[in-house]
Amino acid sequence: MPVAYNAVMKAASSLMSLIVKTRLDRFFHNKMVRFMRGQQGLLENIQNEMAGETREVWWIHMSSLGEWGVARPIIHLLANPGRCIVVTFFSPSGYEVIKARKDKMPDVDHVFYLPFDTRKNARAFLDILQPQRAVFIISEFWLNYLEELHRRKTPTFLVSAIVHENSYLLKWHGKPYRRAMRAFTTMMVLDEESRRCLASAGFTNTEVTGDPLFDNAITVSQAPFRDTILDRFCSGNKVVVAGSVSDDNDLKLVSEVANERSDLKFLVIPHEIDELNLSKMMRAFQGSTLRYTQCTDSTDVSQAQVLIVDTMGMLSRLYRYGQWAYVGGGFTPLLHSVIEPSVYGLPVAFGPYTNRKVTPTQMSAIGIGKSVRNSKEFGDWLRELETHPDKMEDIKKKAHEWSMANANATTRVADIIINGGGPHHG
Repeated sequence: MPVAYNAVMKAASSLMSLIVKTRLDRFFHNKMVRFMRGQQGLLENIQNEMAGETREVWWIHMSSLGEWGVARPIIHLLANPGRCIVVTFFSPSGYEVIKARKDKMPDVDHVFYLPFDTRKNARAFLDILQPQRAVFIISEFWLNYLEELHRRKTPTFLVSAIVHENSYLLKWHGKPYRRAMRAFTTMMVLDEESRRCLASAGFTNTEVTGDPLFDNAITVSQAPFRDTILDRFCSGNKVVVAGSVSDDNDLKLVSEVANERSDLKFLVIPHEIDELNLSKMMRAFQGSTLRYTQCTDSTDVSQAQVLIVDTMGMLSRLYRYGQWAYVGGGFTPLLHSVIEPSVYGLPVAFGPYTNRKVTPTQMSAIGIGKSVRNSKEFGDWLRELETHPDKMEDIKKKAHEWSMANANATTRVADIIINGGGPHHG
């Protein structure tokens, strides 16, 4: 384990405690404050909540709410009366939403923040849980946890990974991560390129299993959902759903088209819902703009052009209200889920940075997705589809076929985890 990594993690953990204790956290971003406060007394809270648990513990870790869409259908297949399912998150946006909903999720027994990745925390956390299985979703590589799981020979799995030839994992500075990846009994990847890249680094314990996010998105799209505010806002109108609007590039692109196209309505779902970000969004749109949480059943939303949905956890259900979708994050390496709108048959636009994702490239190739670099390209794309309803119907058909062709990855992933994935590697 690199000395520098441990030194940084230990120092950061100590600094967070000091900041919270001295109340200096009031000078930090709200999300960071929630994270730092969530780390205080965390191991003691976990110890208390897990006291008396006699079932096998199966631990599933993910970064945030986006990864929950991958984990959720897997957890459903892993859950049984003899297993205690423990879910951990790194980010407040995932932890807070799922913790609040836990009573409605019979498959999940406990929801925690992941204690900060120091050697001491990793050992203490694993001593408390004693997991029989450990599952990491997509790209969570916490070195101390992986090293400790490897030392304990705990069957450990990586799900929905994607590794391209330019990944830091394959560079010289990725050596500590490659060493920690020995912990994985099986690495389940999204495409053949990822398998080849991992093989070039000496990893043969890989399986191309597909993306469980399709199964979750399909399940969500088929579940009934009604909301009186959204119904009245969207009724009889052409609607663009802009999901996970993440940064100034996303906001500029969406707002410029909205300001030009007053005949269209826009459902805008920000990735972060702090007041500073919401105020910036409200100023960006020239047409009448409302915030969802400030509306009631009696609010006249019919005259508004833009509705900003300033609440977490609804996005995957909101795409059903649209005719087109824009998915944010595509001007960074962190493009959000383009699968969620596609299962509703929507044409999907996204920013140009797609090389860390498999699905946008596939969608562009079959004509159901479009990479756009600015508001002009986004606006031209909307007009092209708007004036050619036959293309819209073709996209709807192709999107449905594509989604169904990629379904059932969850079963393959769950079978590998349940069966232990073969001998422990490393």
